[in-house]
Amino acid sequence: MTAVTYRRSATQNPSWLESQEAECRTYAREHGLTITDTFTNIGRTGDGLADLLEATQSDSVDAVIVNDLARLGTRTTDHLTTVQRLHDAGVEIHVAKERATSQRDGLLVGVMQAYVETDTRLVGDSSRED
Repeated sequence: MTAVTYRRSATQNPSWLESQEAECRTYAREHGLTITDTFTNIGRTGDGLADLLEATQSDSVDAVIVNDLARLGTRTTDHLTTVQRLHDAGVEIHVAKERATSQRDGLLVGVMQAYVETDTRLVGDSSRED
């Protein structure tokens, strides 16, 4: 099965991006996935995500591997839109950190995304208090 990786960072942070990539590649090896490309977003441009979604419209991408669900968006609406577009393209989502896939663990992925959004909100609230 062919797969691409998607990594995202709010700031230019090479070590964080490399860490995400390493985790995704380890996951791919363990699950017999062949990585054909890597897409990256830094900041809020969305260019890497747009390129990823465009690439998944071809039949050559079977799966997307992300390090964690927050890479697909920290707001539920953004996340669900991205997941729906990938689903519509017939692409599986693999989450390296949680060792989950959208095909096998759809409900779990939804619950984890709700947690990500809540956690992001809490972190944002606490950082404003400092």
